Parts: sequence; structure tokens; C-alpha cells
Amino acid sequence: MRYLLLTLLLSMTTYAEMSENPEEWRVVTDRVMGGSSNLQADYDEGTFKIMGNVVKKDGGFVRISHRLENPMKNAKGIKFLARGNNETYEVHLTMKGLKMPPWSYMSTQFDVTDDWKEYVISFDEFSKNGFMTASMKSQNIGEIAIAGYGRDFDVDMEFKNVSLF
Repeated sequence: MRYLLLTLLLSMTTYAEMSENPEEWRVVTDRVMGGSSNLQADYDEGTFKIMGNVVKKDGGFVRISHRLENPMKNAKGIKFLARGNNETYEVHLTMKGLKMPPWSYMSTQFDVTDDWKEYVISFDEFSKNGFMTASMKSQNIGEIAIAGYGRDFDVDMEFKNVSLF
């Protein structure tokens, strides 16, 4: 599977966009470990829409993720547009290299409202969840995900224009 990573030079700042090809994003839920959360993802005219529910018992997560083949070096963060059902969601970064446990990741939270909002999140705002040998450098990112996590709630969110900056 090929991944599209575009580099743009805009106003002296470099951006790397994630592919908006829905086939290059994948849905994962806690059902892979016996949980009962659900997630459906749709794509229309450049916008991903995720709908479902997070059930904390026996897992408590849903996510839509994109694997980065050649992450942009020296990026400082991630940005995207999102709107939704007035809930708190997370951005997950899975780093390359050794991780303990193997599903360790870095994360930060963001709150969505009914209105489109641009989120510009510095990598400094991410916290470790587990142990990983790779340092927090953009070239060490293996996967980026938008996730619902850790509590019972309905998932209903749209996002687009995901890029590193």
C-alpha cells in the first residue's frame, strides 16, 4: 500500500499532508482485544466522518489511523480541522522502534464543538502512554490516529486537512 505525503512550502513554513484517500486510513476498535466499542468511518469530499460508541468495559477505545511511510523531518506538530458532538477526543502518535507494551503511544486531547475549528497541536503537548525507545521527533512517528478513549460516550465527529507542520 502506498501512502501519499505531500510537502508544501507556504509562507516560509513546511507542511506535510496526510493522505485523504480513505483506503489509507483504517478503523481499529477495542474489539481486537475482546471489547465492545464500535466505529464506522465515512469519507465524502475531503472530510472523514466517524460515528460509533466507546464502551469502557473491556477496552474503551476506537480510532481511525494513518500509517506514515516517510514522516516529515523537523515537524513541530500536527494540525487539522474538526467538528462534532461536544466531546473530548484524542490524537495518538505511535512511534517507531521498541515499545513496552507494544501498543504504547503518545497522546493529547482536544474538544470538539458543532462548529469547524482548526486545531494546531505542538508535539510538546503530547504525553507518553507506555515506554518507547524512539524519541519524540517527527521522523520517528509511525502512525497518527484520531481516537475516542477511556470512557463511555457516543462518537460523532468530522475531520479534514490533517497535516504535520
